[in-house]
Amino acid sequence: MGKCIVVTDFGLGRTKIGAYKKENGKYVLYSGAVFDTPEGGFSEPELLQHLSASLDKMAVKSGDLFVSLPVDEKNIVCTEADYPQGSAKEIGNIVKNNLGGMVPDEAEQYTADWRLLESYSSGQGKFQIAAVKTACMEALQEIAEKKHLVLKRADLTVNAVENLAGLIRADGKYGMSSSSDAAAIVDVGHKSAKIIVFTKDRTIRCETVSHNLYRLDKIINGTLGDLKNDPGIIPETLKLNPSYTSKISQYQGFLTALTTEIIRIVKQSVSGEYRYRLSGIYFTGGLFKMPQLVSTVKDSFDVPCFAFPMEDFLQVNSNCISLANKRVYPSPDVFAASLGMLIGGAK
Repeated sequence: MGKCIVVTDFGLGRTKIGAYKKENGKYVLYSGAVFDTPEGGFSEPELLQHLSASLDKMAVKSGDLFVSLPVDEKNIVCTEADYPQGSAKEIGNIVKNNLGGMVPDEAEQYTADWRLLESYSSGQGKFQIAAVKTACMEALQEIAEKKHLVLKRADLTVNAVENLAGLIRADGKYGMSSSSDAAAIVDVGHKSAKIIVFTKDRTIRCETVSHNLYRLDKIINGTLGDLKNDPGIIPETLKLNPSYTSKISQYQGFLTALTTEIIRIVKQSVSGEYRYRLSGIYFTGGLFKMPQLVSTVKDSFDVPCFAFPMEDFLQVNSNCISLANKRVYPSPDVFAASLGMLIGGAK
């Protein structure tokens, strides 16, 4: 398909690969694949084998590669810390000297990077520090070279989702009119949700919380019996069905735990030292359509709650995804992090 931009989103539940081109100001997904991420995550050889095979099936010949990485606390670690502001070299040395306390294995096994989140009048700054196992990145780099791809950017999934706020800020239809307004984006993934609260000028808060909604797959499969062999039964669709999830006794607990955290983070963000008027909340990700999730958050704030307008910025060709295991893909929502990577890296 010629030269393109390939984005690989290594989700904790699903890995999404997309080959994009930009046409008339909108990114178009021409070819893609979605498959289950192995239990061991980013360090599993099976994952990169799937990536390599998928790129062959997608007929990607050359292009630039962008990678979205989840924080799994083993292969990819992220934290925030206050350090004195200084030159890039000075901050790099501080990060290097403190890396051993961040990572679960020897610091020499990791490659670290940082970004400034907020400057303080004291001369200190809040920094985000991320570290990834070097061996994992070297293996990814090797695959990229074999597929004639140039690895241009690797960033955390939460940072990629944060980039979506820029689309809302700049858009005449969705943008906020006052500096006192704030909005939130909630990206509900397989095992965690990313919550970004932002104004027209800056990001107020960016936080990730874990949840147990992914356990529904196992619960549903355990209750289907012989029906799980029925080609007409798609467990992934069943968990989005209100009448079905209401029969699962654990579901309300899973839902309450997640919505409580979302509501807490958003409320704290808009009612801190600077009080903001919450104008709306945008939902995206593979699991935001879980029954009662959006409505529960909406009832707490009494503000409009929307699906993030993915289709305004991204076109997904419905016949271009390599489907597996009776998935309900393609859906633009599962490519939220990919769009964020494109915005943040493809200039």
